[in-house]
Amino acid sequence: MASPKKNAAGPSLVEQFTPPVMIGSAVGIAAAVGVLYYFVGYLPMQDQFKLQNSRQNDLETQQATANRDLRAYNDDVAELERLRSFAREQQRVLPDNPDIPGFLRAINDLASDNQLNIRLIVPEEQSTEQYYARIPVRVDVNGSFLALARFYRSIAALPRVINMENISLTTPVVSETNDVRVDARMLATTFRALTAAEQQAAHDAPPAAPGAPPATRGRGGAR
Repeated sequence: MASPKKNAAGPSLVEQFTPPVMIGSAVGIAAAVGVLYYFVGYLPMQDQFKLQNSRQNDLETQQATANRDLRAYNDDVAELERLRSFAREQQRVLPDNPDIPGFLRAINDLASDNQLNIRLIVPEEQSTEQYYARIPVRVDVNGSFLALARFYRSIAALPRVINMENISLTTPVVSETNDVRVDARMLATTFRALTAAEQQAAHDAPPAAPGAPPATRGRGGAR
């Protein structure tokens, strides 16, 4: 019986896939897949990550700037409100409107409330200083010492600045009801702020000669 003939074409394809060849092929395929993933998947992912990280940093910077601007805005609003409150308080203490009728009415009401008899309330000439004007009012009243003390205390409690000056008292007299009453004469002086034009005019005015009376702006609080 004749022996089988050997394949003259060499080993078959299956026979060629020996373990070393298969291992080498697997390593090569894995390397190719890794290279493909690196260029197709990893690098674009890294670029996307860097882009997102840059956007995140920009957003954080914008948020920090917005927070800083908000704090500065809140500080400015608080400062503006403080200045407005201060301006309102200054307006009450030193108004730019003389309001002579209101001033006279306040003195008259306080005198009556404290049981003083009003003999005279007459505005006198104003005098202008550098930043304010003095508004004096001559006041003559009659009443007890206690009524006078209460009247002065009521004047001091007013928001508007009022100086009680040149106070003179007559000899006390006992009334028919055994009350000790005196005539009191005084100068109630309040003030008003000058306008910017008035301040400039006062600044530009030549200095008064020694002993000369201060500049005046007329009777009755005309501005």
